[in-house]
Amino acid sequence: MKRAVDGLLRLNLKRFRVSEKAIAKYSALDVMKQALELLYEFSPSEKNYREAMRTIQVYSEGDDEMAQTLRTSFKFIANAVYNVYSGQRRIESLAPEILFLQGVPFDSAELQHAFRFVGVKPPNLSPSSVKTTIFLDEGFEPYIQLLADKITSKQAQVGREAYWVRRIQPVLSVQSGKALMRVGSEHFDNRGLRRRIIPGQNRPLASLLEKQRIQIRIMERVVDVNEVFGKH
Repeated sequence: MKRAVDGLLRLNLKRFRVSEKAIAKYSALDVMKQALELLYEFSPSEKNYREAMRTIQVYSEGDDEMAQTLRTSFKFIANAVYNVYSGQRRIESLAPEILFLQGVPFDSAELQHAFRFVGVKPPNLSPSSVKTTIFLDEGFEPYIQLLADKITSKQAQVGREAYWVRRIQPVLSVQSGKALMRVGSEHFDNRGLRRRIIPGQNRPLASLLEKQRIQIRIMERVVDVNEVFGKH
């Protein structure tokens, strides 16, 4: 999220206008805020999504490359916002004591600042029930290199899930509270995940966990807001 906002700040478009007669000019963040406001007005919908994309197209003033840059940023930020709030509601409803999160520790103030920059209320990042939070990629050097753009995403996956298991197993061996793990669905499979994992199927992370006698139940798959509302 922060990297996406930083990218928009670097882009810093100054030629966007409300209309041909308008004097005021707008930055990339101004356009992004307006598009997000359109999408999340009341609740996301296909109509709101189309209006958001239309706004980006109009403000790009026929510059296809700029329109594509803004659309890509919009899709990422819109989905990040949707996932964060959907995940927050799920965590609050399940009230886990242990939380495993994909990624590395982040600066809460910086993340909240990024949300405010695009006109979105920052989420509550510390549910009261959670006593222990483990960032699964903390200390995993390939992931650090990925964040620094030194290697590709594919290269960063080598050994990643095995590393996660080595982070998870010691915690569960000494703590008995309810645990929740939030990771990308691609670490299980690409199909619907609202069911119990079946031993023997090709699901690497599940298989690795089962070898350590750690049972997993898939509670929910958070959808991609762009797939749901951006079909047309």
